[in-house]
Amino acid sequence: MRRAAAALVALAAFACGRAEPAPEAPGPAPRARVTIGVHVIDAELADTPARQQRGLSGRTSLAPGQGMLFVYPEPAVRGFWMPDMHFDIDIVWIREGRIVHLEPDVPHAVDGPLPVYRPAEPAELVLEVPAGTARRLGWRVGDAVGVSGLAH
Repeated sequence: MRRAAAALVALAAFACGRAEPAPEAPGPAPRARVTIGVHVIDAELADTPARQQRGLSGRTSLAPGQGMLFVYPEPAVRGFWMPDMHFDIDIVWIREGRIVHLEPDVPHAVDGPLPVYRPAEPAELVLEVPAGTARRLGWRVGDAVGVSGLAH
C-alpha cells in the first residue's frame, strides 16, 4: 500500500510538473477563443502551474462549446491523466497552429491505475473538451487551430 501511494505521488509530480500546488492569482481564470475549422470553443486558460495541476478535476461537467486550454512556454511531450474527474473528455494537442494529436473519448473512470495520455509529438497547447466533440465536429490531426485572447 505504501508503494502504491508513493507511486501515485511520483506520478502526480511527473504528470503535473510539481507535487505541491502553486499559489494562484485571485479572480476567475482568463479565457481564450479556440477556432478549429468553423467551430469556436470558449476555453478557460490553464496558464499557471496551479491551474494546470488542477485542470478539470472536481468539476461535474463541461458544457458543449466550452473547454480548457493548457498553455505552455514551449513544445514538449506532456502527459495528461484524469484524477478526480467526473466526466469523459477529448484531449487535443496543438503545436504551431495545428492539431498534432487527438485522444478522443478519454474515460473519467478506469479500473486500476490511472493511465497517462501522451501525444505522438511535442505540443505547446492542449485543449480539453467534452467527449465526442472532436468526432462530432470532424477534427483531425493536421487541422488548423486559431487562438485569440492569449497574452504572450
